[in-house]
Amino acid sequence: LKAQGDDELARTYRERIYEQVRFNWSRPPSARNGMQARFVVELIPTGELLSVALLDSSGNAAFDRSAELAIRRAKRFSVPEDNAVFEANFRRFYFLFRPEDLLR
Repeated sequence: LKAQGDDELARTYRERIYEQVRFNWSRPPSARNGMQARFVVELIPTGELLSVALLDSSGNAAFDRSAELAIRRAKRFSVPEDNAVFEANFRRFYFLFRPEDLLR
């Protein structure tokens, strides 16, 4: 039951992170549905952004930059206080950035 509760807690915080990044994103004119960029994001236990790096480019530099900037603008994310949940889910995670997901 604890693992199920931890998964639910992590999902709630992931949704908050997603919404925060979505709020920060300015869609470049060249962004098209079907594009995607994948980033690796590293946080410290306070939720502050340690690093963000592009792993898989969309093939469009403006889109990739706008996605990275949306993540960087957050500077600090809300993360669980439970250190085990943080370490398992938020110390280092992948963020797949797709414009059709972000504009729903």
